[in-house]
Amino acid sequence: MTSSISTFLQRYLLVPIVAVWVYHLLQRRHLEDGRQKSNATLYLTIVLLAVWALTWLLSKFSLPDLYLIPIAFFALVLLAWQWRAIFPYRLRCARCGLPLSVSRVFFHDSNTCETCEPSRKQGENR
Repeated sequence: MTSSISTFLQRYLLVPIVAVWVYHLLQRRHLEDGRQKSNATLYLTIVLLAVWALTWLLSKFSLPDLYLIPIAFFALVLLAWQWRAIFPYRLRCARCGLPLSVSRVFFHDSNTCETCEPSRKQGENR
């Protein structure tokens, strides 16, 4: 019995895993500004690796692809339950609503533009 869907997922799920991992490594330069987003990529990578490992087990033991349904359901429930922790990205400033730059979207936890974000010196003086 061939499990074609699990074999396909086993092969091509590595691409998003590596992409998220490379993005996580890029975030290391911005750890002081983006710890939450760095953790989010780590959580997403763990979910993707778990799904990949389960599809590998299905292929290894030649189990039918029907077992992918509860795996997908559990992964989707987990992602929905932890939506804010895993996907903390916003495209617009949380204060003024202006579009954020790419670096602000991907590397800064504040989700605010440069003009709305309070300076670090003001935060340290308080």
